[in-house]
Amino acid sequence: MKRAIIIIFCILGMVVGLAISQSLSSVSYLSWLSLGGEIGIKTPVVIDLSFLQFSIGFWVKVTVGGVIGMVLFGLLSKVVVDWLKI
Repeated sequence: MKRAIIIIFCILGMVVGLAISQSLSSVSYLSWLSLGGEIGIKTPVVIDLSFLQFSIGFWVKVTVGGVIGMVLFGLLSKVVVDWLKI
């Protein structure tokens, strides 16, 4: 249960960090928050067996703001877990 809360908070931190970095990318002295890259397969691999079809794809966008948000929310999750006494 404790690990699930920490993972959920880290994913939430990445999403919030990405949103903040994208919204602040037009500000000249905060544009460094949107520096990053994309990792993964954008076009999914399709396996067609005529009666069953699989689509496999994975894509992650990583920015400096997203990593900062993930770290902050990860630390916040530790506080929440301690507060809930799990």
